[in-house]
Amino acid sequence: MYNVMIVDDEPVIRFGLKASVEWEKEGLTFLGDFPNGEEALTVMMENHVDILITDINMPIMDGLTLMKKALKLYPKLKVILISSYNEFEYVKEGIKYGAIDYVLKPTLEQEEFVELIQKCVKLLNEEKEVETKLMFADQSTNLNERKKQEQEIKRLLLKGKAFSRDHEICTMMPGSILVIYMKMNDLAMIEERYGVLYKNFILEEIQERFYCEFERGVCFSIGDADLLFFINTELDSKKMIHQLQDVLIKEAEVSFSFGYDVISKIEEASEGIRRSSLACERRFFNPEESVFSYVEPKEISGKRLMTNEMKQFIMPVDQNKVAMFMEKMYNEWKQEELQATVIKQEASDILSSLFVGKLNLSILIDKCQELQQAESLDELIIILNKNIAECNQLILEQSHKHNSDNELMERALSYIHQHYTEELTLQKVADHIHISRNYFSILFKQFSDQKFIDYVIELRIKKATELLIHTSLKVYEVGAKSGFRDVKYFSKLFKRMTGYSPVDYRTEHQK
Repeated sequence: MYNVMIVDDEPVIRFGLKASVEWEKEGLTFLGDFPNGEEALTVMMENHVDILITDINMPIMDGLTLMKKALKLYPKLKVILISSYNEFEYVKEGIKYGAIDYVLKPTLEQEEFVELIQKCVKLLNEEKEVETKLMFADQSTNLNERKKQEQEIKRLLLKGKAFSRDHEICTMMPGSILVIYMKMNDLAMIEERYGVLYKNFILEEIQERFYCEFERGVCFSIGDADLLFFINTELDSKKMIHQLQDVLIKEAEVSFSFGYDVISKIEEASEGIRRSSLACERRFFNPEESVFSYVEPKEISGKRLMTNEMKQFIMPVDQNKVAMFMEKMYNEWKQEELQATVIKQEASDILSSLFVGKLNLSILIDKCQELQQAESLDELIIILNKNIAECNQLILEQSHKHNSDNELMERALSYIHQHYTEELTLQKVADHIHISRNYFSILFKQFSDQKFIDYVIELRIKKATELLIHTSLKVYEVGAKSGFRDVKYFSKLFKRMTGYSPVDYRTEHQK
């Protein structure tokens, strides 16, 4: 809707003009009618005006003076002048300064006046359309330029090449740059609940939103659950990151940690990535926080953990000895003198030293990989304690098992096929067949040669294909009845696995 006002010192003329147009029908909001230019201008200061209909000869402030002042406020304002026969010189001056047209009071006809209003609306619409096209063109040019920057940085990083000072990217991104390493939290839980592809979907959504909402900077994925940002900004680093949090991930169902570093020039990109990544690792010791600056880690030389001493302390394995040893290690690790990767490796060394030769090597590797996924020191201690207990239990279960695994898997598969459209986890199925979650995970891999969640997703996609072919349910209803609660994720995953969008699949297979 465009805003319009009428200015004339004759009440009869104001009333006649106001009554001669159905303003809302013409897509206009009538702001009011005023007896002189000064009163009209006061209202203009507070309200945007698109069409001004003004008399030329008025007391206090005449129409031409009002027109000139109004055009300074709103350069795209459309002005219609109202004049008498003896004011033609003023009309010519008004046209010169930008008035669209004029009407003569003595010969004013309603139809002519409405056509003039429609002419103004048409001009406003055309200008708006041009502005929109230019805006999209500018956005497209800006996006293309930033994508070019993104690709160039990725290319140089992948090739391990140095950023020479005369390289094109140095011209594209001059000055100091904020490097932000954004890492997805609770990764193991997300993969187990939604599958590996879900995190890719989330990262793609955030990247698209970043390029739409922020005018500067580049963003791309690094690893399988992390995003990297390079942003020229005068803002304080933490303020910039809080903006990213508010705009990009406020509505996301997952949380992220941010590590950051400021480099003086793009040539230092590799070092900026290293430092921002290390900054992000600080969450391992401070899981309640989300934003971390880079702090130079202390160098620890040599291997600290003495396997023989550890075995003497903890062997033979029992609950009290394990608890005492874990407390000792926790107190050492929490000093934050080591990097998280070193601590996780030491935890893996503890586990493998205790059970190497007693358990299948692939089981032990899976257990150690689980330790590597710990996102905080407290979580690492919990997983290590759990894995020691579960490894002991596995040794007992393996020593007593005969041909019961087939029966367990039959019961598990039956339960999965009955409940796969619901929220289904490894733990739920393990609880149903009364074995540990980890033992069921190992058992499932042995029997199906794929991860549990991947098997469930295949069942859900198969169900979705059947519903698309044999029902008229809407896409979001198909997704929900197949076990997917996020229709956008369902659509993307469906296309990735079948090669068709849900709508195209239905069209193709209902022929």
